[in-house]
Amino acid sequence: MLLPMSRRTAGQVGLAALVAAVVLLIAVTGGRTAPAAEPRSQPDPTELAPASPTVDPAVQRRAEARQARAAARAARTMRLFRRHGCWTGDAAAGAVPTHALVTLPGKQPALVEADVGFGIWLDGDPGVLHAFCP
Repeated sequence: MLLPMSRRTAGQVGLAALVAAVVLLIAVTGGRTAPAAEPRSQPDPTELAPASPTVDPAVQRRAEARQARAAARAARTMRLFRRHGCWTGDAAAGAVPTHALVTLPGKQPALVEADVGFGIWLDGDPGVLHAFCP
């Protein structure tokens, strides 16, 4: 004959059965978990965002032309600097600046009178002062 169980005893028996089921499940599966999804060897092209925005070919050509003009100006400046013995910073002992190497707005680098260079340097006149020359 079965004796009636108290609620407390029934709860403890149920908990023990649940623990036994979990232990048995772990023992049967060997502690393995569900396999992780394999990483794809190649990304799906539809999921990739473009690395950089598409550039209009005309805009690209204009940018390249600006860079080429800037490089040509820099090369001309260096040629004039070397050819005329110009300097930046303190002048050598006894050197007197009679010319300046400047780039005026809208113009190419050129050798001009020293007063133009002093105007750019001291008075804030428009242009770029590169160096003074003898």
